[in-house]
Amino acid sequence: MDLMVGLERAFAGYGYLGAFLISFIGNLTIFIPVPFAFFIIALGATHNPFLVGIACGLGSTLGKLFAYLVGWAGRRFIDERYGTRLESAKALVRRYGAIMVFLFALLPLPDDLIMIPLGVLRYSFTNFLLATLIGKLVMGLILAYSGHYGIRLIHFLQETRGILASVGTVILFILVMIILLKIDWTRLLDKANKNIER
Repeated sequence: MDLMVGLERAFAGYGYLGAFLISFIGNLTIFIPVPFAFFIIALGATHNPFLVGIACGLGSTLGKLFAYLVGWAGRRFIDERYGTRLESAKALVRRYGAIMVFLFALLPLPDDLIMIPLGVLRYSFTNFLLATLIGKLVMGLILAYSGHYGIRLIHFLQETRGILASVGTVILFILVMIILLKIDWTRLLDKANKNIER
């Protein structure tokens, strides 16, 4: 928390560039929440909220690419044993992946929970990037305009903060990965296709 306060003070004088950098750093970390949202709200109260929101959205998107790329790189370590199941899961993700990414990018949810697994599944980079960008831009604009109009959505914007939230996020991530790797997605897809044919 002291680190974040120091970062906020350091970037406060940089205006829009500060909004971009603090959002980038806040979204670059995996499983360690950095509450950059309050900085964006405060900056939205003193600067053009539209530009603050855009800077926040761009920085946040760039930071979240790291989580996706971690998953992408990690695929080779689990490909030999679970490659077939992962490809089957990928077929399911194609339908709802963009919606999931958008919602997790927009809402104060621990989005690394799905962004790393989507990288593991080699989900379309273009779809991932667009859905993340749109979600983070909307989030950034909401934060900035909340500050501009004095609507402090503190309970809504308190992103996962503190040691318990970090531990909970790691546990949920492990559960998602276990489900992803243990379920026989091929069998589930075959069953779903048979039900559709009926």
